[in-house]
Amino acid sequence: MSMESSRGLHQDGEGGTFCDLALRHRDGRSLAFIRVRTAGHTHTGVASFVVAEEGTELVYNGGSWDCREWQWWKDHGRGDQKWPRLVPATSGYEEQESVKRVTSEYTCDGIQTRQEWFFQTQDRDDVLTYDCQHTIRNCGPVDLVEYAQFFACYTAINREKSQFYWSTDKQFKTFESLGGKHLDAYIVALESTFDRLGRIPHALRGGGVVADTWHQPVLVGHPSPKGWRHIVFTEPAMTAGLASGMGGIAMDYIAYPGTEVFVSSEAFSIRIRHHIVRMSDPIQMDFIERLWEAFDADLMG
Repeated sequence: MSMESSRGLHQDGEGGTFCDLALRHRDGRSLAFIRVRTAGHTHTGVASFVVAEEGTELVYNGGSWDCREWQWWKDHGRGDQKWPRLVPATSGYEEQESVKRVTSEYTCDGIQTRQEWFFQTQDRDDVLTYDCQHTIRNCGPVDLVEYAQFFACYTAINREKSQFYWSTDKQFKTFESLGGKHLDAYIVALESTFDRLGRIPHALRGGGVVADTWHQPVLVGHPSPKGWRHIVFTEPAMTAGLASGMGGIAMDYIAYPGTEVFVSSEAFSIRIRHHIVRMSDPIQMDFIERLWEAFDADLMG
């Protein structure tokens, strides 16, 4: 696929629906090629992200970023299988001025999930940014207690290296330093319900055991050969926890309504920001702080 290709929704020979687009600088240069998978596969989300300057695929083979894997609630009775991600989905694409929006929407078990990705013209060529929003509605007739959805962001460069989270003491620590390898060390907000419980109820794998608390809900990947890192910010009020899977490949976050009960007919949204930043070792804490301040301002705006 050409780095210059940019088109709306299309299907491959296996029935998957995709959107291919180029992330461009304001001067017109192509900075990255992106493929978003919206339907027809177990993994929806950003299925390919290639930085033009390097040419390396950052998304782990067969995976995607912002991939919904699980949803759970008290007495859900569904076991621990990843269910269901192959329900019929509707896809959308539109352009408005400098923003391209890609959507995927589906309903399963009475829960409607709408995923939106926003790709804007970039101001810099060393910080590539896109936003995501999940809107989740309880379409069923009953309130759901302790509801959450689990999302994964499969990042190839983290293979066997773990990944970093931003701890309460404002240090960047690896999940491996906590003994965490695959969904066995959850990071939550200090003094949150989950911090007091010591676990995230019904979290699949690892019993949802809380291992530490965050300064902000931020995950930082390792640098590529030319220094590109994948960084994930999530909206604090709607983030139940952060996790790491597959030895660091899976940069994971858990969305929840912000309350114990997800009321019938109500909806909540969580916003996520992805940065692909040229940042070799060490991690530049002050720079990530500035990026976070911009994200926080947008959340408040």
